[in-house]
Amino acid sequence: MINADRVFEGVAISEVHGEIPGAFRSLTCDSRQVEGGSLFVALRGAASDGHDYLDQVGRDGAVAAIVDHFCDCSLKNQIVVDNTLASLSRVAANFYDHPARLLKVFGITGSNGKTTTAFLLESILKTAERDTALIGTIEYRYGDKQISAPNTTPLPHDMQRILREIADAGIQNVVMEVSSHGLALHRVDEIKFGVALFTNLSQDHLDFHKDMSHYRETKKRLFTDYMTDDGVGVFNFDDETGRQYFDEVQLERKISFAINRNADFRARDVDIRLSGSTFTLETHFGDHFPIHTQMVGRHNVANILAAVSAAWAGGVPLDLIRKGIELMPAVPGRLESIPNGIGAQVVVDYCHTPDALEKCLHALIAIPHNRIITLFGCGGDRDKGKRPMMGEIALRFSDHVIVASDNPRTEDPDMIIKNIEAGMTAGKEKYDVISNRKEAIKAGVAELKEGDIFLVAGKGHETYQIIGREKTPFDDREITIAFLNEAGKGVKG
Repeated sequence: MINADRVFEGVAISEVHGEIPGAFRSLTCDSRQVEGGSLFVALRGAASDGHDYLDQVGRDGAVAAIVDHFCDCSLKNQIVVDNTLASLSRVAANFYDHPARLLKVFGITGSNGKTTTAFLLESILKTAERDTALIGTIEYRYGDKQISAPNTTPLPHDMQRILREIADAGIQNVVMEVSSHGLALHRVDEIKFGVALFTNLSQDHLDFHKDMSHYRETKKRLFTDYMTDDGVGVFNFDDETGRQYFDEVQLERKISFAINRNADFRARDVDIRLSGSTFTLETHFGDHFPIHTQMVGRHNVANILAAVSAAWAGGVPLDLIRKGIELMPAVPGRLESIPNGIGAQVVVDYCHTPDALEKCLHALIAIPHNRIITLFGCGGDRDKGKRPMMGEIALRFSDHVIVASDNPRTEDPDMIIKNIEAGMTAGKEKYDVISNRKEAIKAGVAELKEGDIFLVAGKGHETYQIIGREKTPFDDREITIAFLNEAGKGVKG
């Protein structure tokens, strides 16, 4: 049981109805997780409102609720605050006794590259024999736990619980992807980052942010509102926003990285091949040495530079940084190669923004090939403005495009595809529409010949498809392998 005085320390309470119980057994905003002695936080979501469940959670054992207005119901103990989501972060940090204060937290934000950079940084830190936890888009993993990630950045109470488990396990380093949603929705409140890294900014999430200015300013908050006093900011100088952030944020220590510009950490003599990438790493203090990685593409060289810079900012020696990069395993769903038996290249990638799709196709163009066949779609209930942009990019850099459904959610899949087609006016003879994603993959496999590249883009590591509000099993990798085998194009034996 956690004492109520501790739970509500520093929380701005507007009024109390009933009374505040002396202690709480658990903290939740999910009515399905309420138990005897729970403190329930009523959040307003896109699909439901926690205030509508107060009667139910009272019957299930909640002894009090944090609300944004008094509700006349059977649960009489109600603590009214202005914003329940903002208050949840402080309440959760109090409930779990501020675990972030015990940890060295590395934060990574940007439109693209967060996951790959996080995996690279984790590999470097572990090579340096630093116990490290990872919180990101694919999964949360620490100690012997490996949890599929429902959100890139967990909800505040989940975040604080996870950080408490990490601290209690004796792990001292956390690598965390910090999404713009996580910043805007108070998910990283009560966390201070020792190192914060910016990868890049391109159009995404405008369904949520409404315009690029708001999106930009939200990400910038990681460097202005959430840093430790001695925190280090790491910025991509090849990105215009990265250079602007570097000039704008008031940090005593700032580090830059780039391929094409002068920076503290720079890649020179970049050589991209099918077998991987090689470049010379140069630092502002005179070091230079070659780095080889199995990762393909200039965008992954940028991701490596980002991880190198962040690790160095965190005190890792350069020789261990280099070793950690070379030991880096493949990142699920990021230019993930699918084996085949006909001498083609089949690749699954998570790219779901215009910038990410273009970078992915640029990486593939550098590989010797006959044709590039690209299959992609766009998610429903998300930024509609990027759909025609992605259609134009896919058409420009591919020999043939198959436009398919992605995660349509509550939108009509055919309307999403029409939005995509609006950008594909330059070559209608170069693309087909096959809305059913499974059938689209089958068609791409049927078309595939020796020397071709087949890119299945948009879902990457995801193992589901969201149609309406239902998640059904769907893994691009497994389905592609099955159709390769069915067509006699898989790996024999």
